[in-house]
Amino acid sequence: MRSTIRRRPLLAATAATLAMPSIGHAKDKLTVVMSSWDLLFWVTLAAHQLGYFAQEDLELDLISTGGGAKSLAAVAGGDADFNIGAPASAFRARAKGSDVMLISPSIAQYTDNVTMSAEWAKKHGLTEASTYEDKLAALKGMRLAVSSVGGGADQLVRFLAKQAGINPNRDLTITAIAGGENMLAALSRGRIDGFVIPPPTGDAAIMNHGALSMFRTGQGEVKPLDGFVYIGVIARESWLKNNAEVAVRFLRAQQRGMDTVHDPAKTEAARDAVRAKYQPQADKALFDRIWSGAVLSYPKSVELRQEMIDRVADFVNETQPDPLDKDALKTAWSNDYAARALATMHR
Repeated sequence: MRSTIRRRPLLAATAATLAMPSIGHAKDKLTVVMSSWDLLFWVTLAAHQLGYFAQEDLELDLISTGGGAKSLAAVAGGDADFNIGAPASAFRARAKGSDVMLISPSIAQYTDNVTMSAEWAKKHGLTEASTYEDKLAALKGMRLAVSSVGGGADQLVRFLAKQAGINPNRDLTITAIAGGENMLAALSRGRIDGFVIPPPTGDAAIMNHGALSMFRTGQGEVKPLDGFVYIGVIARESWLKNNAEVAVRFLRAQQRGMDTVHDPAKTEAARDAVRAKYQPQADKALFDRIWSGAVLSYPKSVELRQEMIDRVADFVNETQPDPLDKDALKTAWSNDYAARALATMHR
């Protein structure tokens, strides 16, 4: 599979080419693509801003492609070296003949949080501290907005409906509303009872419209999805075989980024560095709130384990009509590079 995005357009497509200066000798240059600069990618962005990749003699060109499919296609076609993206998409591409593979987690929670209106919470006697079972029961009859029918948020709603023992096609109204601002407007006007979308939309609704959190999947509240690898580090197997030491160094920098994000004494420095570079116009109080909530979504280790792969496959096979072949997935991921990175860090 060849990408329709060539390296030259990729390099021209971003206003944020973030090359670190060479110190003493040439560094290995890498092109790393991701769909945006949002919280799904903050571990990598923090590691870059804090100089961890440069300390591994890696010079990164970070590119926001505007879409997960574009990012994966860039790596699959040889126009980029690493994609910080969705494992399920990589697994499907692998099944179709691509040699892309997952080598590390980057987000280890499903991040499409469910937010409910104050009116819906009051009607059902719910608070943010209500039990998981009580919240599941309150799904029946709810009008929920998702970004797109069939997308990740829609799949989550159907998963939760199954957990609640209700029929999502009969007992729920699932509406596609594009964009967080449009969801906020619909909630404030009473057109919907809640929505499903990654931060910051839910946080804005809570801060400005009196809404309440229903399910913070990003913080592990949906236990069957706790530890779900939502975003990971993806590269071509053929490239990895020829650049194994580069991949190990890349994952060492990723690990240091995770360590810093989870360190109470250092996480604020990482947060402020990411905000200054990638979200300078963001309201600081809102950004700080989102960062604090997002920390629990980040794994503490670059290690991949079989149960992580199984969890992704089981969710996809439960919520999507086109199942993943779990036997075929055995070659679609590798923990070898992460294990080597951790060993050199004496972990």
